Amino acid sequence: MKRLLLFLMAFVVTASLLGLRTTRAQAADWITYEESAYVYGKGIVYIFSAAGHRTRDVKGASIYVGSDLYDLFCWVTTDKQYIVCNAQGGLTQFAGQTAIIYLAGQMFYVTIPHRGASQEATSPEPLVCPEGQISGADVLFDGDGFPTFIPGNTLDEVASAAESWEIEFEIVSGLYCAWEPG
Repeated sequence: MKRLLLFLMAFVVTASLLGLRTTRAQAADWITYEESAYVYGKGIVYIFSAAGHRTRDVKGASIYVGSDLYDLFCWVTTDKQYIVCNAQGGLTQFAGQTAIIYLAGQMFYVTIPHRGASQEATSPEPLVCPEGQISGADVLFDGDGFPTFIPGNTLDEVASAAESWEIEFEIVSGLYCAWEPG
């Protein structure tokens, strides 16, 4: 009887080993914080570069600020190169403060961005930039995961320059000075 039991156990172990499927392990890249912006109608958006992640990997992300934990709604872009996280606009009350984002088992120290205000609305004087810098604003193009700086002396000039790309866009900041690309 012992022999039969031993034979059956050996057979089951051998059969289970032969029946296992092996798949190639894919390691996701380390997540790197890129930037953040306040996007009108969407709230605060945080951009991370991270290849190899899936949307299910970034579920349950949260941000800690003002002694409270808030949910982040995160997804992976279609090109699978970036993670985009959206925090609702209510967090703008903490603008300028440092927060901690918990995302896919990693922690990131970030700053809560201010709501971008139109430069024309806040000051009738034109924006004067230091030498080597130019004025412009951040523009979020449809299908892009992060804002792009577009030069212009007014928001109308920025919008005109963005229209030449022939892609739907949204201006996500007011005018500010940035280093001239070189």
